[in-house]
Amino acid sequence: MRTSTPGTRNSPGFTLVELAVVLFVLGLILWTVAPRLSRVGDPGRAAVFRDLATGSEQAFDISLFEKRETRLVLSPSAGSYEFQRGDRPVDAPASPREFGTRLNVTGITVEGEERPLDIPTEIRFLPGGRVPAAWIFIEDKGDPANP
Repeated sequence: MRTSTPGTRNSPGFTLVELAVVLFVLGLILWTVAPRLSRVGDPGRAAVFRDLATGSEQAFDISLFEKRETRLVLSPSAGSYEFQRGDRPVDAPASPREFGTRLNVTGITVEGEERPLDIPTEIRFLPGGRVPAAWIFIEDKGDPANP
């Protein structure tokens, strides 16, 4: 025969209020963390600019010292960019890099001529280190979680 101790319950389960409090706290945690987790794989602004600068420097060095053409192909509508070497085989897989969700190309000017944003634009690094004057305008839409 079971005996009960005063002040304790007979059922070892949780009450409805306890479950509601736990679910509410978990909901608050997900509400604050989920927007940050959605951008985990997204490249940061500094990483994209560093990659563009490093790739441009390498492309210039290849064109100047190795006398080979290299191209920077910008696809604003796709949100990507890619450095292509002239000696790479045509069937070699391309590896475009993404600007990410925060960055948006708002304009491209090459040799004083504004280029349309709905088609890819090539900036050619010609043999001998000849590079056209080019401007790439990028807008940072910022972090929607921290306006």
